[in-house]
Amino acid sequence: MIATRPLTADDIDRAADVLTAAFADYPWTRWCVDPHAHTGRIRELQRLGLLHYGLPYGQVSVATVHQRVESVAFWIDTAVHVPAALHAELHPVFAELEGSRHEASAAAESELHGWRPAERHFYLATIGTSPAMQGLGLATLAMAPTLQLADHERVPACLETSSTANVAFYERLGFETTRHWKVAGGMGPDVWTMLRPPQG
Repeated sequence: MIATRPLTADDIDRAADVLTAAFADYPWTRWCVDPHAHTGRIRELQRLGLLHYGLPYGQVSVATVHQRVESVAFWIDTAVHVPAALHAELHPVFAELEGSRHEASAAAESELHGWRPAERHFYLATIGTSPAMQGLGLATLAMAPTLQLADHERVPACLETSSTANVAFYERLGFETTRHWKVAGGMGPDVWTMLRPPQG
């Protein structure tokens, strides 16, 4: 039985495991997260993001199979205020987890600066599906509640991805590529920035 529902505090550990498996060999995380204890670092980054940003301030939906979380979609609504003190508190924690790749991560993030819409929008902070469950439509289900909200409120959605397969997936949901390049002057991963106007 497949279902979709909001993330709860009890889901955090399982959701972090799902996202870790999904991002373990992803080009962006390979570039931005220390290779030493790589998956453990990814898991803690994802767990902290969900715990401190997703639950209190984000829009996070999960798709479950027989009540077990198998896909997670975490959106940020830019109309929701996130305290600056939280960013200041967590920045050094995230930097430590990125380890030897922190400077590369910061530089890559700076290349993304300024492209997102100036008006209110929903930004896809992270999404992932358990590898064994991919291809079942779970990511589409997990993304659907926020995309429906975006359409209802006439708000655009946007994201970045470093996977050609993801580009095709997002295009089926109404996203359009606004730019494609390789970060770090071509030495880093591909990045596609994608925007979805309100649909319907």
